[in-house]
Amino acid sequence: MVTTSEPARPWADGPWPLIETPSKTRNVSEHPAVYIANEMAFAHNSMLRGLNSIYLQASSVQKPQDVSDFLFFVYAWAGWVSHHHVLEEEKMFPGFERVIGVPNFLETNVEQHHSFQPLLKKLLEYSSKTQPAHYQASVVRQLIEEMAPSFRQHLSDEISSLLSMEPYDGDALLEIYKECEADAGKQDKHVVPPMVLGLRDITFEGGNQWPAMPPLSAWFVHYFFSGKHSGSWRFLPCDTWGNPCAFAFLEENA
Repeated sequence: MVTTSEPARPWADGPWPLIETPSKTRNVSEHPAVYIANEMAFAHNSMLRGLNSIYLQASSVQKPQDVSDFLFFVYAWAGWVSHHHVLEEEKMFPGFERVIGVPNFLETNVEQHHSFQPLLKKLLEYSSKTQPAHYQASVVRQLIEEMAPSFRQHLSDEISSLLSMEPYDGDALLEIYKECEADAGKQDKHVVPPMVLGLRDITFEGGNQWPAMPPLSAWFVHYFFSGKHSGSWRFLPCDTWGNPCAFAFLEENA
């Protein structure tokens, strides 16, 4: 008997695929380097869901208010990713290298940043300067198509680099990571927390609790911080609690 079913609608796990996290095959308590790599893999997957969400929905946004909200979503995502890589280059990686005692241990990862940063900057500028009446989905999609291959490769390669820190002083590495994590937490509370929580997926790899947060944190973000830019969060692939949702804007042939 032949059965047919409608193909699944595109979602934020493609077209650029997510990264397998170390915790799928490793115990993250083995060494702080494994924990750090695992946390970073989850963050990188959130970045990829954002990239995919922008790419897939760009052509479906038409009304001026929707375009304005979408452009802010692009701006918020690009700004968050840019901040992440600047923090790595200026504080996290130099800190890790001091602990490791090997100059330029992570230099390859820094060089990879430079392969996509110019395109990320263009996306940031386009999203911040374009008026809704002049919005062109083709510009956004082309920038992403040019940037995505090297961007995705970097996000994957960096996890291997972080795992290679296992032979070194785990406590000292973890201290550096936590300091950078605290710095990342100083970003605009009305932008980064609502966006990042909506870019995670608590069902990924059979279920997860990333990121670890104090009780009621997601509730607090949802009711106190997400409202200011709520129109832009319509483009997120998950709700504040990390539950996957169908895209609000998506052409059938996206």
